[in-house]
Amino acid sequence: MVSAVTSMLLSLGEDPLRKELLGTPQRYVQWLMKFKACNLLDVKLNGFTLSNVSLYERTGGGTTDHGAIRSELHLPFCAQCEHHLLPFYGVVHIGYFGNGSGEGIDRSHFQALVHFYGCKLQVQERMTRQIAEAVYSVSHNGAMVVVEANHICMISRGIEKIRSNTATIAVLGQFLADPSAKACFLQNVLDSVASAV
Repeated sequence: MVSAVTSMLLSLGEDPLRKELLGTPQRYVQWLMKFKACNLLDVKLNGFTLSNVSLYERTGGGTTDHGAIRSELHLPFCAQCEHHLLPFYGVVHIGYFGNGSGEGIDRSHFQALVHFYGCKLQVQERMTRQIAEAVYSVSHNGAMVVVEANHICMISRGIEKIRSNTATIAVLGQFLADPSAKACFLQNVLDSVASAV
């Protein structure tokens, strides 16, 4: 792989032996190999696979709870676009229904889940859906995920628009059947974004 990257630099008219480029092919290959390692990970949240443990516990921190709807907002991520091999980054907002006893899923579990799906070659739409399906598998009632991302491919090629933002949404379970629940979660997201500005 290192020789392929060296050949790519030569094709661009660069000298791979130039001081600033020494080691670049090796660094690029190391970066690519990170995604292979991520594909070998299991979805583990604090050491337990999703199916082996009840993740509900008393929570605090970034969780907002409006009735039975719980929201974990502004979970940061950085992923790599599989179309262009360029990063995209942003935040994930997760809505789910509590278990009825005032307990929720700890924020660290959600952050681990977001990292798991973001640390591999990815597209935003699939990542959104995968996170929603994983949350739904433990909450059982419903899951809604909004991913807001900035794509380097939109800045450095194509439309070349700085500060452009792409949002994707996945909706499962009770959020599909209950428009007021969907609206409540989306309002939580909008309110949190407005208060962050």
